[in-house]
Amino acid sequence: MKKSQSQSLILWRQVGGVAALQGAITLSWMLYRLYLPQLLAGFGFAGFDRGITILEDSLAVTIEPLAGWLSDKQRHWMGTRFPLIVVGTILSSVLFIAIPAIFIFGNPVSPLRWMLPVVIVAWSIAMAMFRSPAVSLLGQYAAQTQLPQAMSLLVFVGGLAAAAKPVAGDFILNLGPAFAFAIGSFVLLGAVAFLRSVNPDAALSELPPDTAISERVSITALGLVAVTGMAVAWGSRAMGERILPHVFQTQIAEVDSKLLMAGFSLALALASLLAGVIAVRWGNQRTLLGGLVATAVLLLIMVFSQGFVMVVATVLAVIFTNSLIITAVVPFALSLVPPRRGGLGVGFYFGGFSLGMALYSVVFVAPKVVPAVTTAIVGAIAFLLAGVCVVAGDRLKSTYHVTN
Repeated sequence: MKKSQSQSLILWRQVGGVAALQGAITLSWMLYRLYLPQLLAGFGFAGFDRGITILEDSLAVTIEPLAGWLSDKQRHWMGTRFPLIVVGTILSSVLFIAIPAIFIFGNPVSPLRWMLPVVIVAWSIAMAMFRSPAVSLLGQYAAQTQLPQAMSLLVFVGGLAAAAKPVAGDFILNLGPAFAFAIGSFVLLGAVAFLRSVNPDAALSELPPDTAISERVSITALGLVAVTGMAVAWGSRAMGERILPHVFQTQIAEVDSKLLMAGFSLALALASLLAGVIAVRWGNQRTLLGGLVATAVLLLIMVFSQGFVMVVATVLAVIFTNSLIITAVVPFALSLVPPRRGGLGVGFYFGGFSLGMALYSVVFVAPKVVPAVTTAIVGAIAFLLAGVCVVAGDRLKSTYHVTN
């Protein structure tokens, strides 16, 4: 029996390995964010969590593209990106265990107490080392037209992990940092072991050797990818941190807002599977542009919505349109760089995303104080800016194909 076209154009076992690693990354960051204020306060660094988060995002601005570039070089020299992923994962796992160990056995009044924030930042650097190389593997596991469907599995698994945070936060905190961080560390190692077991060096097709490293990267294209990442970060942060909580608390007050946020994340994960299919049929850039414009409009509608039915309808619409964005944006980044430079393209997207998160934290020192309407306007502008980048990226590709 012949395989379907989508099956023949996607290496699903390998994509599943990357999805497992994405889920482990999401789980690790979730555990870390839950415990960070508690760990720092216990060592006399109360209130430092915001500054450390900004520092981590700022460092990732350069680390993500550099790691992606190194993985491209490594694949050219060695035929694989996997060693960099393994080193980053092992280093992250060791440092993740070291964080609660310092907290439990360290002395909060000793000058050596500064080891805790240093190790925390080192862990975030290690985590940034392998995300871009891992996600860029999709470029060799799926045909370009099928990338959104492959990406949807990563979004689905990551979304399932993220959905647990609002409802399981108190339970996770009751586990204690040692046990919780040990779980995160072992899950991370298990995920990379699973990726190793499915042959991470497999590729759907290989480029001729003479084109492997000679392909030039457009600086303009990389700039568009980075700005897209930054804009999506601002829009997503505005929506998740201010707009949705405001709408849930004021319009659906009878239901626990934590439960509603968990439901939103779960629905987004499920919707991503449909979004992947739609992006394959409609075209990735068209899907991404539609999702960005529609989400921008819906943010403004949502913040003014009144009544249960209107709010629920708007939220469901945002879930669908936002799933189009998160499923199509990484394939967009991969489409603007040559196939052998996928790590660099993904790295610039994540670097731009980190820059957006850092700038958002600097600009909005107290985001919950900012009026929801103002935040909705900012989020809408950010998504529309990303849409402009998508249009410019399409034109750039057309120009490139004409001139070459």
